[in-house]
Amino acid sequence: MRSAPQIGLLRVILAASLLSGLSMVPAGRPPQPLWENDLTKFGYQGRPPVHLGPEDNWGFSTYKQGVVFTQPGVLAAFFVVHDDPPGAMSELRKPLPTDPFRLVAVFFNSEKGEFIKRLDWPLPSTAQSVSEPFFFPATKGRFVVGIGNTLSLYSPDFKILAQHTARAEIGGIASPSGETFLLEDVLEVGGQWEEQFDLIETEGLSVLESWRSPQQQNEILWGDEIASMTPQGISIRTPDTEAKPFLQGREWACSYWSFINREMVAIQCDRDGVENLFVVSTGGKILHQFDLGLEQGDGPVVASQNGKRFAMPTMHWGTGRKNPEKLIARVFGVDADQPILAVDVTPHYGSGANFGTPQGDTRFGWGGLALSPDGELLGVKSGPIVQVYQLPKPGHFAGCAGDCARKEGAANPRPASGQHESESPAPIPPAAPSPLVEQALSWLPADTETVIAANGPFRFPDLNPEEEEVRPVKESDAIADAFKAIPLGLFGLKKGLLNKYFENHKVIFALEGSRDFRPPSGLGEGRFQGCEIAVFADDIHTSVSSFLKENSEAILRTERIEGQQVTVFQETLENDTWTTFVAFPKPNIAIAATNEEYLQQVLTRINDKRGERALPGRLPEWKYVNTHAAFWAVRHYDRKSASTDPSSPFAGGSGEMLSDDQAIGLAFNFDPSRSKTATITYLSGDKKIFANVQEHLFPVVSEPGVREMHIRYREIAPGVVEGSFDLEHIESVEVFGFVLVMLLGHMVAV
Repeated sequence: MRSAPQIGLLRVILAASLLSGLSMVPAGRPPQPLWENDLTKFGYQGRPPVHLGPEDNWGFSTYKQGVVFTQPGVLAAFFVVHDDPPGAMSELRKPLPTDPFRLVAVFFNSEKGEFIKRLDWPLPSTAQSVSEPFFFPATKGRFVVGIGNTLSLYSPDFKILAQHTARAEIGGIASPSGETFLLEDVLEVGGQWEEQFDLIETEGLSVLESWRSPQQQNEILWGDEIASMTPQGISIRTPDTEAKPFLQGREWACSYWSFINREMVAIQCDRDGVENLFVVSTGGKILHQFDLGLEQGDGPVVASQNGKRFAMPTMHWGTGRKNPEKLIARVFGVDADQPILAVDVTPHYGSGANFGTPQGDTRFGWGGLALSPDGELLGVKSGPIVQVYQLPKPGHFAGCAGDCARKEGAANPRPASGQHESESPAPIPPAAPSPLVEQALSWLPADTETVIAANGPFRFPDLNPEEEEVRPVKESDAIADAFKAIPLGLFGLKKGLLNKYFENHKVIFALEGSRDFRPPSGLGEGRFQGCEIAVFADDIHTSVSSFLKENSEAILRTERIEGQQVTVFQETLENDTWTTFVAFPKPNIAIAATNEEYLQQVLTRINDKRGERALPGRLPEWKYVNTHAAFWAVRHYDRKSASTDPSSPFAGGSGEMLSDDQAIGLAFNFDPSRSKTATITYLSGDKKIFANVQEHLFPVVSEPGVREMHIRYREIAPGVVEGSFDLEHIESVEVFGFVLVMLLGHMVAV
């Protein structure tokens, strides 16, 4: 049966004006880097440098890598490499924490990408773990390296200027200003664990202040200013001042946070189920709020040393199961309300597990971005590839992420969700249906209420996508597959039993006819009478024979209906038992039906015993259907079954669903190869139906992807209202598909 998208409880809300998303940046060609280098030429081995299985927990530190600007003209890329012990045969042994590991730093001219120098340092290790290295810029072109329990300050010409020896292995955070490092350690005092802090300046690595805290805290640093986050809120202090609170009492689930400059902090928080980036003054005032939309933070904000610009890594899961589909880097000015640069970052995930850390996600966000001290260059590292981008001057914008040309901008604003566009012209009348469409409609019983169609040719879709192991697909392909599966969902019986037999055959047309819609007994899809027809481009006889022979144990019984062999299957889904009748009346046609009587009528009609066709061409809905589009549907409401059909507007509605005693029907069109916008057109005898349709036709849910649809309505004619829905993201498609099948009669209880 058709699977309901996993969108949680369907909470109905009124569509409101859209928030400005992070993706709303100026349109233009994608930005091009000043230069690009491949770190494999300098010994890069991957992230991590050796494959770690799920049983290995000692390799956390071997993921440590990233990019930094040590001065405006120098960018350094750093990473960990693994050396096999002498005489070891690497292909026959698993790596051990006692193997040799080294931190490597490669320095480049930041304007031209020319190689300057390569340094490396051996990492101490024990039988349990490898020591975590640190590499961060100081001031005046210097940089600091932390190895074991020693911090070393280097000059711009790579000479050691000073060192600091800690009580234990180095751990802590560096100030984005390059002025200080907060050394952290955990001590047991009187049977209690306490955190020990040492604030170290980078001029000579001397300790400015030391203190202990009995409560575990999450700190960030800018110079000598330290902000601490506890469950009670956020406070800020310096060595010379008492801690003062700010952002107290906010019940947000906050993750990454960091200083942008001495007066501003960037905080990523979940607010009302949506992840946002907040720029907050140290006085507690929210200065900017950026809605991440379908994206989520992939690491903390990275600031330039002058505190005038900051960069943020984000990711979009899309259709990915193991890894995100997109990685994005954006740069902001502290006084801008939108990004000044956005870059789609090519993913290089490599082997091994990935996980989140306080420094970011190990796929990209951990050290993946850096801004030059003056904020004029952006460094990006993904896997072995390092790129540098020129940033625009203050007040200007550069290019944007690869898909931003399709996003709304100030020069071409879209109407807000639910806006009335009554002045819009009526659509051009669609072309007449093809002979194949006309023929397929003639096979359906006259009292069919809904038809749903997909035009091919296309390969038979995966009808059991919830399996753990699925082939990776592009988001655009996943969107198309979701709509191909709607009129073929019944063929997904027994967890996709038929899929492997049809996967190499192309479907030239798929059609579902349905009627008599009823609610489910509990959860799941409501019952209905109907069938789905797949017309293939070639003969499927051999595949069908294999299917019937190899799955005899799954067959409930075999019947003959209208001279055709019909194979019957039965399964329990949620609280209902579904019986599916499968027939192959022609060498290139497969039928799956939910009801024997409906199937009998279809088989009779296929055998050229015609009657009045389903949804005759005189119905007004056909004026708004393009049967040549990739996906389309028509529903002509049947008043006779309204009392048992929870999706019928004649049923009186529930306060959330559309109630309309003069309802006529609706039409759906979507052709993603031509436009990313789908339409649903509602027809009623009520000439003042617009407000009712606007509020109740599409019950907008508070789920990812809804706002990205940019839902808008227009009145084409009195009693005819068209809704438009942008479907550029799989999250939008999942919600839209859930509501669409409900509007077409297939209620799903979740």
